[in-house]
Amino acid sequence: GMKRHIAVCVDNTLSLLFRLTMVFLAVMCTAAAVCGARAARVEYVSFPANVTANAGEPILKLVARLYLPERLAFPVAAVVITPSSGGVKPFREVHYAEALAEAGIAALVIDSFASRGHVNSVYDQRILTRWQAGNDAVAGLRWLTRDERFKPDRIGVLGVSKGGLVALDSAIEVRRRWMRADSVKFAAHVALSPGCQWVNRSTITTGAPILLMLAEFDDMAPAQTCQRHADYLRQGGAAAVEVKVYAGAHHAWEAITPKPRYDPWAENYSGCRVWIEDDGALTDSIKGESIPRREWYEWAKRTCVKLGAHCCGGTPELKQQATQDMLAFLRKHGF
Repeated sequence: GMKRHIAVCVDNTLSLLFRLTMVFLAVMCTAAAVCGARAARVEYVSFPANVTANAGEPILKLVARLYLPERLAFPVAAVVITPSSGGVKPFREVHYAEALAEAGIAALVIDSFASRGHVNSVYDQRILTRWQAGNDAVAGLRWLTRDERFKPDRIGVLGVSKGGLVALDSAIEVRRRWMRADSVKFAAHVALSPGCQWVNRSTITTGAPILLMLAEFDDMAPAQTCQRHADYLRQGGAAAVEVKVYAGAHHAWEAITPKPRYDPWAENYSGCRVWIEDDGALTDSIKGESIPRREWYEWAKRTCVKLGAHCCGGTPELKQQATQDMLAFLRKHGF
């Protein structure tokens, strides 16, 4: 009788532990959207950078990671993920890649920094310019369209911060011409906290849908500036522009921390207001004055760049909601 009683107790205890473990895993999966993603197959790939007349650097091989869903029937949709100024991070770019793979969409994470022997550009944005990162994204698009595993008309682009700028830039027709990308185009653009202070004056886009995902308390890429730019694009005829603002969020909300962090040395361009003209010229949109193109960095440091910005402070709930919104947007547009 005693042995049977002990056995029942052990069974009950194990059953409770099993149920608690399953609940914990379910919560973690829901919060981080990574459990199914662990099943993603990862390929390490390399391809040449996009070549333009004035890229100003030799042709280099880009390194990237391709995240493939485990259970799929080719061809599938895909998304190019371009890095933020902080570089490719597990909690950010890899998180979105795994979430996409879990949803049956391939993701190509391009490491524009490692390809050039760098780590990040948080403290000096010259280390990787949006022009270089934009051309890298186009190179990824070209590579995916040549691979029969992917639907050439269902390849999107996603990025956070600087990567968000690239996602937004690649919808603008004049920039596509600059990058000699007329023969390929993205089917959707997801720009997270892109910072809309230094933008093209042209509102002529490819017509592909654009989603701006903004943080209410972003002091590096202010939400209000991007909301105004979205209105500007719509007024110019870009009808398919959606905006989501996440209440209480700061820049880089993918980093889950108890409270936001302050980096006193991060370059902060939130005070800049610059138009990029169709010929590549730069105009101070506040004063209407021309900015020397080759001295844009010196001009910015002298005129509108300050040091210091908040980041992070994300919650699992916020991260889950943003990830779900991103996936829902892509699904709505045939991904």
